Amino acid sequence: MFQPSSSRFLLRFWVPGLIVAVLGLLGSYALWRQQQNSAESVAQMRFEQKSNLFAQSMQRRLQSYMDVLSGLQGLLKLNPQLQRRDFERLASSMELENRHPGAIGVSFTRYVPGTDKDSFLSRTRAEPSTDGRSSKDFQIHPDESRNEYFVLEYVWPRRGNEPIEGLEIHSQPSNLAALLRARDSRSMVVSAPFELRQVSEHRMGVVMRLPVFTGEGTEAKDVRFLGTVDIAIRLSALVDAVRGEGHWDNLVLNMTDMGELGADGGLVAPRTPGTLFDEPDLDSSDIRMHKDVIFGGRLWRLNFEHATPLLSPIEKGLPALVAAAGVLVTSLLTALVMMMGLRRAQAVDNAALAASALEVSEERFRTLFSQAAVGVVQIDSRTGEIARANKKFSEMLGYTEAELENMCLQDCAHPDDAAASMQELRRMAAGEIAEMRMEMRYLHRDGHVVWVDLTAAPITLSSGETHHNVAVILDITQRKNMEEALRTNEEGLRSILNRLPIGIALIKDGAFDFSNERYAQICGYDTQEISSLDAWWATLVVDPQERELYRTRWVDACNEARESGGYIRAQECTITRKGGHLRSLEMAGVVLGENYLVTLVDISQRKAVEERARYLAYYDPLTQLPNRRLLLDRLQQALAMSARHQSYGAVLMLDLDNFKSLNETQGHDMGDRLLGVVAQRLRSCVHVDDTVARHGGDEFVVVLRSMGESEQAAAAGAEEVAQKILNVMREPFELNGELHHTTLSIGITLFHGQRESADELLKRGDLAMYRAKAEGRNALRFFDPEMQAVVEARVALEADMRAGIAQGQFELAYQPQMALGSIVGAEVLMRWLHPEKGPISPVQFIPLAEESGLIHRLGEWVLRTACERLAAWAADPVLSELTLSVNVSAQQFHQAGFVPQVLAALASTGADARRLRLELTESLLLEDIDDTVKKMVRLKSYGVGFSLDDFGTGYSSLSYLKRLPLDELKIDQGFVRDVLTDPNDAAIARTIVALGTSLGLQVTAEGVETEAQRQFLERNHCYAWQGYLLSPPLPLKEFEALVMGRASADLMV
Repeated sequence: MFQPSSSRFLLRFWVPGLIVAVLGLLGSYALWRQQQNSAESVAQMRFEQKSNLFAQSMQRRLQSYMDVLSGLQGLLKLNPQLQRRDFERLASSMELENRHPGAIGVSFTRYVPGTDKDSFLSRTRAEPSTDGRSSKDFQIHPDESRNEYFVLEYVWPRRGNEPIEGLEIHSQPSNLAALLRARDSRSMVVSAPFELRQVSEHRMGVVMRLPVFTGEGTEAKDVRFLGTVDIAIRLSALVDAVRGEGHWDNLVLNMTDMGELGADGGLVAPRTPGTLFDEPDLDSSDIRMHKDVIFGGRLWRLNFEHATPLLSPIEKGLPALVAAAGVLVTSLLTALVMMMGLRRAQAVDNAALAASALEVSEERFRTLFSQAAVGVVQIDSRTGEIARANKKFSEMLGYTEAELENMCLQDCAHPDDAAASMQELRRMAAGEIAEMRMEMRYLHRDGHVVWVDLTAAPITLSSGETHHNVAVILDITQRKNMEEALRTNEEGLRSILNRLPIGIALIKDGAFDFSNERYAQICGYDTQEISSLDAWWATLVVDPQERELYRTRWVDACNEARESGGYIRAQECTITRKGGHLRSLEMAGVVLGENYLVTLVDISQRKAVEERARYLAYYDPLTQLPNRRLLLDRLQQALAMSARHQSYGAVLMLDLDNFKSLNETQGHDMGDRLLGVVAQRLRSCVHVDDTVARHGGDEFVVVLRSMGESEQAAAAGAEEVAQKILNVMREPFELNGELHHTTLSIGITLFHGQRESADELLKRGDLAMYRAKAEGRNALRFFDPEMQAVVEARVALEADMRAGIAQGQFELAYQPQMALGSIVGAEVLMRWLHPEKGPISPVQFIPLAEESGLIHRLGEWVLRTACERLAAWAADPVLSELTLSVNVSAQQFHQAGFVPQVLAALASTGADARRLRLELTESLLLEDIDDTVKKMVRLKSYGVGFSLDDFGTGYSSLSYLKRLPLDELKIDQGFVRDVLTDPNDAAIARTIVALGTSLGLQVTAEGVETEAQRQFLERNHCYAWQGYLLSPPLPLKEFEALVMGRASADLMV
């Protein structure tokens, strides 16, 4: 045990204790100072928090006033001529005193040009308020002559604000400056502080103004400044309102208006600050600060002081408590150090133990060298030979430790890496580098490559000499193989990404890290030309407003993606790629931490298709005119406008005359060209606000608006426009170098308000147009209610006809045909027996069937029924000799499938085609005579016969008769009726008989009613006839009975 027996020991005993004591006291003092500063920081932080809450509350109050102004602004935009009672009703509903403390009134300051002053005063004085008070004494004050006035027209509440009603703002320079600033900037501004006229104390206040413009969103020339909506704020009341929210807490406030802010954020024309609100300063307060509130283009400075302490007694006493604790700890440490001195002697005894421990440590080092998990090599720095290598390095290269000790390290290096590693060793030996580290390749004993991470450094002795280097070698072959595989995969992935049909870009820290080829194709730039996302927006979105809009949407989508799974929802934008071409893109992506993977899809083609589809939905592609869908929308607008303005309008229904003939004779291409030129001429005849639309086929509709306030004026105006159209259409059209003439038929109907629907107006126009066609075409006619009744009857008859076809109400009658005294056949006639209306004349329903297209179904039914009857008669020796004549309309004959239809009826029923005769009218020959002949020849080849009905009443020519494969001519009953009394009819009948005989055709007379008529025809060699002289048209059973009876009588004779 060590015994302290000298003064030297005592010195060593006390000095460490004194040092610890001094250092401990200094540390205690530092802790006391740090705690004192911390307490002051807490007080300052609490003061700042209260000040911030106060400033934020005031900002919210000011924003609530702005919301009031926005509501009034919206109302005035919708109704610029808003009356006083409406303004006061809305203002009173806002409950300013309860909801917006500090606001003493809202008002509207109207901009009045000097020339409009008198009309403004007259209108204003005539407007009553909500409480019934008159405004007849309204005056502009001060009343001075000016080029323009800014008059406080409406104010709420009126009571208490009478002094400012009618105030001309030029009398308050600061208020005028704020108003002009609001008008020029088109944004809300706050005036400089001034004394309010409508209060008697605490009069300091400001006015917030929000400009009102009408016509926004249209061309700049249509935008008009209406005035400003204002709200007067009493600043003392505003402060009291904020105080009422609990943000006061003994704060002493001084508010100062620093002035107006410019566009760069600096003060414009700084002036002496104006006091907004002031309370007495506290000389005893040592904490002060200020907050700036920016609102309405002005800077308000809020200076705060605190009237009471911000720290509790415990917080104030904490520094002293910390200092006392520090002194106590110092005392304890001093005692501890002195006790440790007593034990120092024990350290001498432990020195011997340390030497023994050193030997153990060296042995552990040798063991560590040999058994380390990495290769460790000791190299002779002069020869480069391996002096010593551990087991791991030996296993790494496949040599024994003994074999390695006779080798140079460079002997194991790959030939391609040996020179580089040798160069680094020389640099280290020369002292250029303290150590070397490199990745290189060694060759295993069996020849394969081993990748290593080599770190070498010199071993410096205490004498400063260096004889050996030590190298730590880590086998990284597996990592290199993985890196190579990863590189291969990455190259494959890049190849795949470059072949994707969408653009892909990886953005790291706002810069492009990768992009594929499609990205460059879409944008026209690669990531070398545009390296950051900010540069991408600036280059590809030229318009600043669009750029800011797109950028904001993108940032919002990215923020939303971070919170909802990482997928950035698609955003559409339009970019200007290199070369100036516009492209529509769909941007989407994935958030990867702070980075983004962005995908770009070029949707330009899809957008173009959608735009074309939208266009085709509302416009006719041939004429570029509005189609029926857009026409109905425009017509609804015209009806609403007519009701709103109590004016008349007109609808013109136009139809080209003989357009079908042009289509069929010169082709549909020529018809399409004519429709396009007609559309151009129609547009030139009407006002730009009126509508010209294609209604379908060769029909057009013109909608005329605002034709006058009387029916007579509207009718005259509509007739003038229609006549102008007729005159323009009479001018020839040049189509493919040839002049073509066409005309229009126009139907006109007037409308007033919304009494009739759009469909009803089009129906009336259609009726009037058909009347114009019926009365000679190339004319205009106005709608007549009687016409509608006729059409409604026709519509009802058409509906009955459709039902009759479905219910089998039609039947056939047979009128016998005689030749040389015997019944040789019959003409098949259609009859309609309505269950309620009884028999309906063919004169009524046949023309309607042709117009409606029902003639095709009826004609096919008649044809099939006649074939069935011929097939049924085939087994009877008398009836099988009869021929049935079936009337065929021109529409039915000219349909594409008529010939197959006839052949199918014959084939399916088994009827003899030689007993079927088709009666054609001369009107059929007007359309495509070549096609007519072709069809007749084909049917003739199957045995079907043909008869030309009502010959002599139509347009037949001898050349047509020569070409047509006819079997029979039929003399119209109109000629037969008067052959005995009218020499002309007798001559015509003889001529037809002679003509038919000369052409080898059978001639049959229709409508023979007397024996004298039959004898006349027989004397002129016409031996075939039909008519009431023999029999009227008969039902099937009666006809068969008649034939059988005549046949029996002939046998008896």
